[in-house]
Amino acid sequence: MSPLRRATREDAPQLLDLFGAVPMQGELVLATRREPDFFRLYDMQRGLAEPWVHEVEGQLDGLGTILVRDGWLEGRACRVGYLGDLRTRFSARRSRGLSRFYGPVLEETAERLGVEAFLTAVMASNATALNALVKRKPGRVSQPRYTLLRRFGSVSVHFTRRRTPRPGRYRVRRATPEDIPAMAARLDADHRARAFGYRYDLGELEHRLADWPGLRVEGCYLAFDPDGTLVGCTSVWDPQAVKRYQVLAYRGSMRWVKWGYDAMATVLRAPRLPAPGNAFNYFYLCNTSIQDENPDILRALVEQVYADHQGQGYHFFTLYLDEGDPLQPALKGFFQRRLDFHLYAVTPASRPRDHYPEGRTGFEMALA
Repeated sequence: MSPLRRATREDAPQLLDLFGAVPMQGELVLATRREPDFFRLYDMQRGLAEPWVHEVEGQLDGLGTILVRDGWLEGRACRVGYLGDLRTRFSARRSRGLSRFYGPVLEETAERLGVEAFLTAVMASNATALNALVKRKPGRVSQPRYTLLRRFGSVSVHFTRRRTPRPGRYRVRRATPEDIPAMAARLDADHRARAFGYRYDLGELEHRLADWPGLRVEGCYLAFDPDGTLVGCTSVWDPQAVKRYQVLAYRGSMRWVKWGYDAMATVLRAPRLPAPGNAFNYFYLCNTSIQDENPDILRALVEQVYADHQGQGYHFFTLYLDEGDPLQPALKGFFQRRLDFHLYAVTPASRPRDHYPEGRTGFEMALA
């Protein structure tokens, strides 16, 4: 009998405890906090979320969630998924329950919900996860196929000195309700060409503005060229209502980084890094689309976002950049830190797939 089962809302207290007890390890030790409502991050997304838990004698010691939605793949509308929230205590890793039953669960879910492929992100330094999930092992006939799509960075732009947006070719302003159709059309055209793109043609932007706590029209930024054409957009979203990153410890070189950063922050009157036990105050850039991968457009947007949120108590904001991303020059001169990840496409063992379209994907880091 499989020790895996679907989680219910009655499991929320144990799931919150599991997230706090299984932190992200490294020189910076972080715990993801999802209080007060563990399921809120799933509820705010369109589609279906199925959290699967590993249970032994009434104790939850492992979790993995499958999220399924409508999307784009090779320009076709289809069902795609995301695999996230993988957390396992030592007892679950020792019993190998998750690894033994993960493949069959994914197989059944893909068949039942008509999913062509899934996305998942794994921290590049997480050798344990890469070895357990990605590395092909003889005898594991049900092992899902992992295909590396991108190496990417979660790039944090820290608020340090004050900045004033420089005059340039592109004019940036905050959106109004009248701008939403044009912004949605820009995102729709972009995501149709992306592997695992979102269905902005089905009201994805309007849904996010209505259902993501803290996401507002005035938090959307638009960039226009001299002819008044919309050439770029992004949205500011503070996730604290649904998830926070709590610092548990600074280790190794991060102790010196914190000491130096705090000294600089004191001089510049910027927020110091949180002490252990406290959480980062940050926001994401999401709903981002840049015409022709032009870094000057992203630069104009980032400068305005930075200027508008400087002095509001935020430590940093975070955005997605691929390895070798043509947009990377947009961040030149900003104080930034990068956490490296691998982005994989995942398919069941019975229908493995290795080839996917080039270019950007529809991965939304803010939801991971």
